[in-house]
Amino acid sequence: MKSTIVASLLLAATAVAVPLEARAAPDVRFALSNDQSGAYAGVTFPADGTDKSIRTLFGSTSVGSSGHILASSGQLTQVTGGTSCVLKYNGVSTMLNADRTYVDLDGNPAKATPVNLDTATINCHA
Repeated sequence: MKSTIVASLLLAATAVAVPLEARAAPDVRFALSNDQSGAYAGVTFPADGTDKSIRTLFGSTSVGSSGHILASSGQLTQVTGGTSCVLKYNGVSTMLNADRTYVDLDGNPAKATPVNLDTATINCHA
């Protein structure tokens, strides 16, 4: 009887000690547009809760072809329901999610003035 109790306790302790399998972060797709030049690019990355450099993500795309990341708007083009992102640029923080996918980067919907996003970051998490 005692050996059955000990065996049961060891089995329970082992089951609790086994780590849960890590859940893979869902991918999001974020796009930048420069309405003056016509440049557009979208990139896909995991929504893993880490800051992603906009320069690193878009530096080799058409919105970064001048050596600077210049865009007038940004948009989440692929996002799951529970995922949210924070885009930080030039002292501005903008929340994006499945309900609010678009941001006018210059803040004036009547104009399409590109802004420099060389130091911008985006952080998405599920």
